[in-house]
Amino acid sequence: MAMTYKILGQKSPAAATDYNLYTVSGSKQAIINCITVANRDANSAKYQISIRPDGATKTSDHYIAYDVQVDANLSVALNLGITLDTNDVLTVQSSSGLVTFNAYGVEIDV
Repeated sequence: MAMTYKILGQKSPAAATDYNLYTVSGSKQAIINCITVANRDANSAKYQISIRPDGATKTSDHYIAYDVQVDANLSVALNLGITLDTNDVLTVQSSSGLVTFNAYGVEIDV
């Protein structure tokens, strides 16, 4: 069982737009060790993070963060240890197009 430590996704999505930051592909599983949220705006912003099992349509059950405020020009690091199976999706959104999301973790061949 090979493991690859890597950047799983990096993106500054448009404001108020869901973006699939990472999808577990092929015959892999993954562990998200850390998600960073960097607000590059001079104003505060809010962000949302959800985990959608097997690519399911997003519902209120999938949120791990909902409308959390990040102050102007600040970053937060969420050290979570989220385990994902094939086709699970990490989806992000923010109130500003100046918020950058990064996900770091491990892909595991199964």
